[in-house]
Parts: sequence; structure tokens; C-alpha cells
Amino acid sequence: MAQLCSVIATSHSPFLFAEAEQWGQIRKLRDLPGRYAPDAPADSAGENVAKHARCMAALAELRARLDAARPDVLIIFGDDQDEQFSAANTPALAVYAGPEFTGYRISRFEGIPLPDTLRAQRPRTAEHWAAVRGHPGLARHLVTGLVLAGFDPALMERLPVPDEGMSHAIMRPLHCLCPAFDLPAVPVLVNCCHGPRPTGRRCYQLGRAVRELIESWPADQRVAVVGSGGLWHTPLAPGATIDERFNAEILAAVTAGRAEDMAAVFDRALGPAPGGAEAALGYASGTGETRNWVAAAAVADGTQGVVVDSVPVWASPIGVAFAYWSLA
Repeated sequence: MAQLCSVIATSHSPFLFAEAEQWGQIRKLRDLPGRYAPDAPADSAGENVAKHARCMAALAELRARLDAARPDVLIIFGDDQDEQFSAANTPALAVYAGPEFTGYRISRFEGIPLPDTLRAQRPRTAEHWAAVRGHPGLARHLVTGLVLAGFDPALMERLPVPDEGMSHAIMRPLHCLCPAFDLPAVPVLVNCCHGPRPTGRRCYQLGRAVRELIESWPADQRVAVVGSGGLWHTPLAPGATIDERFNAEILAAVTAGRAEDMAAVFDRALGPAPGGAEAALGYASGTGETRNWVAAAAVADGTQGVVVDSVPVWASPIGVAFAYWSLA
């Protein structure tokens, strides 16, 4: 039978792929009237360098933890932001079951999004574009089992928009944790920004179901799970800031090994409400990516997690964080 060997959760902010010197420059370019909350601080150049170093050290720690776990395959909870899905069709949950997928290692565009600024497109060369083996057997096992568990996942056997490539929420953690792209991966796309979006409670149930399906998969393989995104960030929105209490409560649930508490924190802060920022339909903030942390944590529910670091990047602003659960 398969063995769950590791669970990892990591932010994938574009600031993690920019030099520390760029952080201050981007802050100045984004700092339009009303763009940041009045009490949102601006880090000094030295603080940006120190925070960037902490982020790189945290990613290196997660990469070492994954290497030590010796997985044979990865399951990655991530979201899609107009890369493969659009207003033509946006499922709440989709599992990729093709034999391979391709995508930009970091982003289709150079640099970081700025107000009213067009960015150059990267070429699809080996420097920027990668191919990743899928795992149709495990993916189909997940789809079948999720249907029997009361979920309604979409099944993807190819990318609807191949030139755009797989979601950055899948490719970026692979680039950081598995830079050789030599492990097969099963993307599980949880709709975090565009409706219809699942609640935190539903994402908790999803993670619990995935744990059972990993343990019932008959292959003799080690499986690692990754949750990609978060934590609190509303970049380019009026009055952008970081809800540090939200981040602290999410991470406290990580260290306590209580994924259900994490889901409750998420739903209390961002749960669907008529006309609210996280209403079931319409666009919502990137903070919704915390759903992927909830799902990953639920796979490891009951096991205390380790928060490697939590770093407020005020240039964005975003609270990036990095955590893992050791399971085997």
C-alpha cells in the first residue's frame, strides 16, 4: 500500500523570485495614493535583504525535508488564476490526470505585477519552461475516490490552454522544492480566487478524503503532499495590508496539528457572505489561497506541524510562510 511520507505548505508569491533590492523599488512603484493602508510600514533596504534571506533559507529547509522524505510522487493543492480556466468554465475542484504537463517555471511574464504596466513575456525555452511527469494512476484513484466520498471533481487529461501552461501555483513550488522537475506530480486545483469557491470547511474535508485515498492506493509508493499559496495578501487592492492576526491563528493551528481549527479561522475571516469579498461567486483576494494550506494540513491532521518561518513582506504586502509535517 502507498505511504504518506511528508506534507509541506509554502507561499509562492512572485516576491520570492525577485531580488531583495527589487522589493523596495516595487514598493515605490505600487505606492499610489490609497493603495496601501495608512499603517502599512515600508521596510528599509536592509530589512528587505534580511527578509529575502529568511525566505530563501526557509525554502531550502523545505527542499531538504522533501528530499529526506524520499517521495515517489507529489500531490499538489494549488489554484488556477486564468491560466487554464476562464469564464467559459471554472470548476471548484479539478484533478489533472494526464501523463505529462508543461508550464512556466515561475511566470509567463517577467517581473512583478504593477499598476497599469505591461510586462514582457518570457520565451518557452528550457530556462523558463519545464515538462513534468503526471501520474494518471494515482490521479484517477483520487477522482474515483473523491466522487464516492461526495465530491464532484473535474477530470483533466490535458491542458485546455497548452501555450499558457500549468498554473503557477503548481509550477512554482515544483521549481523551489524539486528544481530538477524529476518527480511525477498530480495537480489538485482548488478554486481560490474565482467563483465557485469552496469553504475552508470543505477544503478540510477534501484533505481528509485525500489522506484516506493515499492510504488506500495499492501501489507501493511514497506520497508527499504540498499546499501552495497564501497567506494573507490583497496586493493592488485599495488599502492593502497584512492581517497578522489571521496569519498567526492559521500558523498556530499548524503547530497544534488542528486543521479543522485552521478551516474555522479561514471561514470566520473570509467565509462566503452575500456581497462580501469572499462571496461564493466573483473575484476574491489572493488570501483565498489559504484554502490550499487547509487542504494540505487536513492530510496531516492530528500531527503537529513545524512553521519554518513566517515573513511579512510589506512591499507586496503579503505574509509569506513555510511549514511542514513529518509523517514517515
